Amino acid sequence: MHLLCVLIGVVALVNTAVHAQPEDDGPAEETVALETEAPAVHAPLSYDPYYVLPGGLGYTSVDIGVRTASSTFKELKDVSDIVAMAKFNPHARVEVGAHLTFGFFKDGNSNFSSLVVGSKYQLGTNRAATTNIVLPAGDIDNPGLAVGLMQTMRIGPTFRFNTRLQVAALKGYSEEGVVVDLLLEPAQVFSEKLSAYLDLLLTSNTSDLEGDLSVRLEPNFDIGLGDGMVLNLGVSVDLQGDEQEDVGLFIVLLRDM
Repeated sequence: MHLLCVLIGVVALVNTAVHAQPEDDGPAEETVALETEAPAVHAPLSYDPYYVLPGGLGYTSVDIGVRTASSTFKELKDVSDIVAMAKFNPHARVEVGAHLTFGFFKDGNSNFSSLVVGSKYQLGTNRAATTNIVLPAGDIDNPGLAVGLMQTMRIGPTFRFNTRLQVAALKGYSEEGVVVDLLLEPAQVFSEKLSAYLDLLLTSNTSDLEGDLSVRLEPNFDIGLGDGMVLNLGVSVDLQGDEQEDVGLFIVLLRDM
């Protein structure tokens, strides 16, 4: 029943976005205001915007929020995406989910930008395998496939170190070569209502590992609001390339059920 409700909601969102799509559609990642080149990845590699291992049979979660690309503060509105995600565990070891991106405010993007569906399979207490598919919808013309591995190392009762390695291929993710993406995430739990993360993300493409290298630092916090709701706040700083002085922001409301 939970999964059916999630799927109905996803379909409703897609239909609404498609009917509201403007006539002048632009490429997925070209931001006219910034005049930047499209990055190697045109859609999320994972349906889940956060590092979270499968939550067990019946676990359901939904996220909705705003995420901006790196920019000067006066241009943030023009590079902002609305993101929505829903996931459900139909089995103790299996999680399935969908991630939608909407470009209502982002210059050069359609109202409905991309749809990624995928799953995680629990390999052990601290490990999982992932599979994600970006569908040819919105600003994405071709499908793409991403697979990955997640690993958590626990150091004491309140600190853990998370890693996730993903590789992605097909034109939905890359016109040529294979995208390689690595997440390194130290995480500290301070209390039931406050956790901190220091995400380091390295992304490149085998066609030009050095030229396509992207290095981002994303410090962020979880603030517990009660009743299963968590507010995640963070910033994204480019450590490689011409936009090192620009900052991206994200704020997402998560609800566990």
